[in-house]
Amino acid sequence: MDRSLFLKHQNIIGIGVILLLTFYALSFLLDILNIFGLRSLYSGLEVPLLWDLMFQERGPVEMFQWLFLGFFTITSAFLFGKLNEKGRNKEGIFWFLFSIAGVLMLMEDAGNIRHFLLRDHVVLGWTFMQSLETVYFGLLAAIPFAAVVRYGKYIKDSRTTVVLLALGFVFYGLAVFFSGPADLTNINIHIGDTFYEATASIGGEDLRAIYEETDLRLEEQAGGEGFMDISYRFIDHLIEESLELLGATFLLASAVSYLEFIKREE
Repeated sequence: MDRSLFLKHQNIIGIGVILLLTFYALSFLLDILNIFGLRSLYSGLEVPLLWDLMFQERGPVEMFQWLFLGFFTITSAFLFGKLNEKGRNKEGIFWFLFSIAGVLMLMEDAGNIRHFLLRDHVVLGWTFMQSLETVYFGLLAAIPFAAVVRYGKYIKDSRTTVVLLALGFVFYGLAVFFSGPADLTNINIHIGDTFYEATASIGGEDLRAIYEETDLRLEEQAGGEGFMDISYRFIDHLIEESLELLGATFLLASAVSYLEFIKREE
């Protein structure tokens, strides 16, 4: 297969970062600065904030995550086949395990399996549920962790791949931290409140009023409990989805970089 058919790993990183910066810029210009009064275009939304719309579950940012994870899975599976053809079975197994991990991550991202198992059909205390979700993420990470521990030494000659994989792990690890363990502390509260106050101080009283009115409306709809206020949405939507997109970007870039590596050897 001609290597010109593939985007280089630098292109993958550039696409992911530019997408994220574009979403940030749009949110800043429309939500916070309200340029040309464009905030009124989506004032009828339940949560009338562009960043909430773009970074919510099944929103544009998460859909790009699915796309990147899908290509990561396909590329990893292709590497498995390619390396097996060359008799480099240990390297192949490494990427085979990552292709399985990619499928599971995509299923979790798109289907919210943990919500089905731990939220939708059972009633659990908040602390217990968050603890179980942390264990769940740990089990999900066991496959790529095993791949690195058992077979990582076979791909270490491509230092670029190693670095990109490590960055992918870091970003996904941070996303898991904010999604689970941080909820057992006051960290998410402090960070969410900081984003709330910082954006409201720039956006002025109009933006603060939108925040307050939205929180009141969401609280009324939820009957006073179990609702996600604006402060927490900064964590659950903006921060977590940003980290997951970066994680998916670097995982895909790592697989592409290894494909480039073995093609240079041909």
